[in-house]
Amino acid sequence: MTQQPLFHPRPAPAKLFTPGTQSYQLYERLLAGEVTNSEIVRQMNILNGTGRISDIRAKLKPYLMDIEASRIDKGLFSYKLKG
Repeated sequence: MTQQPLFHPRPAPAKLFTPGTQSYQLYERLLAGEVTNSEIVRQMNILNGTGRISDIRAKLKPYLMDIEASRIDKGLFSYKLKG
């Protein structure tokens, strides 16, 4: 009998997305830490950040992972990986 590991490492960006795509870049940034919707638009030049977050959530679901969104201020949200 083999025991399943308790900790599953987070999948590499290239395993989920095509390198160079917005989803790849955003997931790579989320692996580094929290990101705000303002940073997604202004620094990463991703205009449809909520759409990319949804794409990433769908790809992470089989890995029992999600993206947690927290309201910082009116219109400003923070996103981080959960799980």
